Amino acid sequence: MQKGSTLEEFVENMAVQLKLSGQGILLKQNVLWVNYGGKVFPKKGAPVDFLGVVKGIPVALECKETTSDRIQLTESHFSEKEKAFLSDFEKAGGKAFLIFAFWKHNSIYVIPYKSFVQYDKKTITNETAKELGKKVGMGTMEFVKIVVWQ
Repeated sequence: MQKGSTLEEFVENMAVQLKLSGQGILLKQNVLWVNYGGKVFPKKGAPVDFLGVVKGIPVALECKETTSDRIQLTESHFSEKEKAFLSDFEKAGGKAFLIFAFWKHNSIYVIPYKSFVQYDKKTITNETAKELGKKVGMGTMEFVKIVVWQ
């Protein structure tokens, strides 16, 4: 079973642009989804949504999105497995990022995990994401600049 994600489709399109421009590659990590009681849950799979290399820099991306004003950061929405992987990825020399989309505000933010790790709330709002990260548009150059300059 597949779980749809507008944000992940956006990142997949950005990955195509990165590859075509020769600036990098991003690969979607597969997750097996199961239907239980009319709800969809991840059964097993990768600890983050995307892994790749941008301008020679290893990157890990975890995507979160909402149509409301806030994104839940509780264990069921942002697991310890995801957090541990992002932290370990940075310790190993890569750069880890969270990508938050607030569709109600037509906003997508890229937040370095090292900036996010000190944030200890159970939800994040559009305004807080704006403070912690950088807003990105549809082009790849903004994303490349964020990765290279972090």
